[in-house]
Amino acid sequence: MAESIAPSAEEAYLFRHATARDAAYQLLPPSQRARLHGIALDILEELMLSAGLDAVFELAEHARLAQENVTLVGSDIAHRELRYLRLSAIHAANKFENEAACRLWERFADHRHATPSERTEALAEAGVLHWMLGRRGPALRCLGAAIDTPGLPAGLLAYCLVERGTLYRDVNDDTAATRDLQRALEIARKAGDKNLQLRALGNLCTVQDESMTQAGVRDLYAPVLRLARETGNQRAVGITEGQIGLACLRGGNFSEAEGHLAESIRVLREAGDKLNEGAMLGALGRLYRDRPDGDRRANLTQALEHYRAAVASREQLGYVFQKTEPLLGLASTHRLLGALSDAEQHAEEAQRLALEIGDAAAIGSAYLELGAVYEAQNRPSLAERTWNYGFLAVEDSQAHSAKVQLLEALARLLARQGAWEDADVYARNAETLAENVPDKQTRTRVRGLLNAIEKRRISPSEIS
Repeated sequence: MAESIAPSAEEAYLFRHATARDAAYQLLPPSQRARLHGIALDILEELMLSAGLDAVFELAEHARLAQENVTLVGSDIAHRELRYLRLSAIHAANKFENEAACRLWERFADHRHATPSERTEALAEAGVLHWMLGRRGPALRCLGAAIDTPGLPAGLLAYCLVERGTLYRDVNDDTAATRDLQRALEIARKAGDKNLQLRALGNLCTVQDESMTQAGVRDLYAPVLRLARETGNQRAVGITEGQIGLACLRGGNFSEAEGHLAESIRVLREAGDKLNEGAMLGALGRLYRDRPDGDRRANLTQALEHYRAAVASREQLGYVFQKTEPLLGLASTHRLLGALSDAEQHAEEAQRLALEIGDAAAIGSAYLELGAVYEAQNRPSLAERTWNYGFLAVEDSQAHSAKVQLLEALARLLARQGAWEDADVYARNAETLAENVPDKQTRTRVRGLLNAIEKRRISPSEIS
């Protein structure tokens, strides 16, 4: 029989003391409880604020409870509660406690004494935090309610439109993203606010640059760089360097891409922009994973380091949505190194996150990589089933690039097995869908695959 451990005298006293205290509190009339909380607020306010912000939520709670079941005429306690709620939300967000910060901002927005502008600001912040936590529906609900508030100041309306526009960009809804960001840019220009112009224009360019060449991206971002220098915004300079690096990477110019991405990371680190620094670390991982020159194993090892740093950055910030891409980078790099167990683990985690968030492009990419891992494990039936499930999961979405890649993977797999007619069907479907993708390289690649299948003169193993 396990030996029972009796509580110490001190523990027993503390338990009895807490129980007696709570019982006594509950016996007090509601008005008396409220009065005591008001007294506690007055006493603790100066002491706790001088001790730091960690205790500020307790002040908000005392202020809230001081208003329960009583009518306070001419009191400022409601406004003090709002003040401490705001400080608590900001403090939680600064510590990357995004769940707590989100709840506090929503509580602030629901407070009956919050002004329309204060409520809008709180809804916008809650919306941003919901999206950081991967919750698209609540994020759009909060941002939509903020934008629909009548009589908003121009700057606040533009800010909310930028935040919703970037969310739409993140889920590849380019039409909605462009609409919101262009509207924000017009408002900012009319107001003469160059900082808001910079945010709206910079994010609008990230929607438009996806399929551009290096030269096109330089021209596109020239006005952004000009505004960034006029306002002294080094963060925007760093982001622009990164976008040019991504354009070089798309064009296969690995050497120039490396220079721009490294400079982007340096500038963003100095500016304290951990979010975009993490995105560029992930891009550098992709560069080392895909570059054809140099020692292949050394490049893949570097890719792992950068992808791990990108994942760690997302975890520190609590930005669930953006973990999917570097996780898939880790999966593909482990697969190329032959570490198939690690590859499967990362691909499954990315798939779980993508499905939880509901981002079609990320869902398609996760199924694509998981199928590639199964194929590398010599499990072709499971790979085929995974890619078919992936296509069905995103079939009704606008994630055309992901759909094309899944159909290409199926066509290649079946061609390798000698099932030429089935491979031809998948390749033709991919060719049809590729017309919806602005990237010319995708259309060229699909045509090349279809031609190889039609000829049937090469070994299936040569189709890649």
